Amino acid sequence: MIFTLTWIDISAIVGAAAATAALLQVFNKPKTVFAPVKHAKITSTFEFDLSGTLVCTNIEAFDFLQSIKLPDPDWDTLHHALSSRFADLPDTIFACNPPQTRFYPARSVVDPFTLEIEQHANGLTLLMSTREDNMLNHNDVHNEHAPLPNLALVKSVSENAPFPVWQSKADGSLGWSNAFYQSLNRRVAHNQDQLFEITETMDANDGAQRIKLRDNTNNRTHWFDVTRQRFEDGYVNFAIDVHAVVKAETAQRNFVQTLAKTFAHLATGLAIFDRNRQLVLFNPSLFDLTDLRPEFLTTRPNLFSFFDQLRDKQIMPEPKSYANWRERIADVITAASDHNFSETWHLPNGLTYRVTGQPHPDGAIAFLFEDISAEISLTRRFHDEADVTHSALDALDQAIAIFNRAGFVQYHNSAMTSFIGQHSDKDLEDMCVRDVTRLCQRTCKPSPVWGEIRNFVIENAERETWSAPLQSKDGQTLALKVSPLASGASLIALTPEAPSGAAPSRIAIPRKRITASNSAVA
Repeated sequence: MIFTLTWIDISAIVGAAAATAALLQVFNKPKTVFAPVKHAKITSTFEFDLSGTLVCTNIEAFDFLQSIKLPDPDWDTLHHALSSRFADLPDTIFACNPPQTRFYPARSVVDPFTLEIEQHANGLTLLMSTREDNMLNHNDVHNEHAPLPNLALVKSVSENAPFPVWQSKADGSLGWSNAFYQSLNRRVAHNQDQLFEITETMDANDGAQRIKLRDNTNNRTHWFDVTRQRFEDGYVNFAIDVHAVVKAETAQRNFVQTLAKTFAHLATGLAIFDRNRQLVLFNPSLFDLTDLRPEFLTTRPNLFSFFDQLRDKQIMPEPKSYANWRERIADVITAASDHNFSETWHLPNGLTYRVTGQPHPDGAIAFLFEDISAEISLTRRFHDEADVTHSALDALDQAIAIFNRAGFVQYHNSAMTSFIGQHSDKDLEDMCVRDVTRLCQRTCKPSPVWGEIRNFVIENAERETWSAPLQSKDGQTLALKVSPLASGASLIALTPEAPSGAAPSRIAIPRKRITASNSAVA
């Protein structure tokens, strides 16, 4: 238990202790002395025994312990509480006769208290006093200065920081500087007064200023971002090495310029948006395809503004509901981010664009605009020509099948479909010459020409037109004609022959549209 004593009580105890010591000396018994150090400015007194137990305090010390919520601390607990303010406090209590006294200054120069510890025969006496005559509230002082860092630690951190730190005075002259600054100054500037040329208008709130240092000796350039904080009548300055950042930015700019030069020759319009959905790269073909002016594109519009302009220029199909326009654009962005956006835009001016969205690293999106009007026109023309070809084949009396170089059916007419006993034109899709000749064999009487037809279709040698008669199982006479076509294709034609004196007959077929199979144009 802690006893709280006044100075009168302490004086009485000291007097009693002195009397007891005199009696003990008389009877030659061991002497135990409690002799607190007297100090004119003592505000707090703590007395510990050899075991580290707090045995008594004065009123000020008692109030201090209550305020920091240490009502009955041992020496280890109080040592831990005070070590943040006073350095090198003794870890243990040991008996010392004669007594030894030591003073412990505060770590912070603004801390108004000093600490005095006396090790004596019965334990330890700790005295805390102010350096001023006026008495301060020790509780408030402790709460203010206990969190302060160790001054030696602060000095070590600033001196050994792996970047330049220096003080500049109000007149611009150099004050204190750390080891890194001094080393850099020796290597680069050969101990000049000012290593970094900071803009005079730069304030502490302006953020970092990028400064270049040229090392002519090693033919190297150093880049630093310099920030400063006001201190007394000048500044404390900090410089961070950003050489790697500058090098990466330069490489990125060069890469973008290379891409821009490459894309400038593409006929495809290119628009790349960064992760913030702002336009960062485009090529001249985008002007020609979209009618968007360079003045607009160079302002780095976002995706919504970009597509709004396309809509205004009638480059993008008009939405049915303008209220759903933003949702439509959001869907486009999402699809492009997932590598799933590809559309064909048929524009009012007759042009046709293929628009593709591609995701890029770091959340970027690239949109490609291709003018496929010529391709669409050619495809439509090809389809028209194919339709004409099919109609012409249907108008013939012969049963006709055309095989490509690989031996698969490329074209046929309805007469051939009916002749081989199939129900629809789709039945001949993906058939090869072997399949077709086997079906023909079922309709005709045996003949060796079917093997010759298969050899003729699949061989790549020089070929000539030849013909042969055939007889169907129902007694009809057929004239077979086999002819080579361009690109390695082959024509097989079966023509029904009329009896002598009768009108020419034809294979009876239902009239319907003929479709191409296998490699025919869709």
